[in-house]
Amino acid sequence: MVDIKATITAIGPEAISPIDPLVILFDEDATVALKQIALLQEFESEDAMSQLTLVPGDQLAIDDQVYHVEYVGEVANDNLQTIGHATLLFTPVPETDRLGNGVYLTPYVKPDFKVGTTITYHTN
Repeated sequence: MVDIKATITAIGPEAISPIDPLVILFDEDATVALKQIALLQEFESEDAMSQLTLVPGDQLAIDDQVYHVEYVGEVANDNLQTIGHATLLFTPVPETDRLGNGVYLTPYVKPDFKVGTTITYHTN
C-alpha cells in the first residue's frame, strides 16, 4: 500500500456547506474564483501528486477518520494528478449521474475540515 499525504492550506469562504455532503479540492494553483469554493491541498511532493491513482477499495484518512473509496469518477484521477482536483462526496453512489470528478466515500459523514487537516491517500 502506498501512502500519499496532503495538507489543507486554505479553505474558501464558500467551500464548506452545512447542507451539502461534499467538498471540492484543488491544489494551490487554483484560480481566484475556485479558491472561493474549494479547499486547497498541498501534496508532500509534486511527484506524489502526479502518481496518485484511486480505485474502489482504497482508503482516505482525513485526520484520524478513515474513509473507504466506493467509486472514482472517470476524470477524478487525471484531475488529481494534474491540478489536485477532486470532489469528495460523503453520500451513497447514485445509480446514474455520477460525478465525473467525484470520489464517493463511506462512512457518509463529512468531517470537520480546517487549515492543517491532513489527507492521507492509502492506495494499493
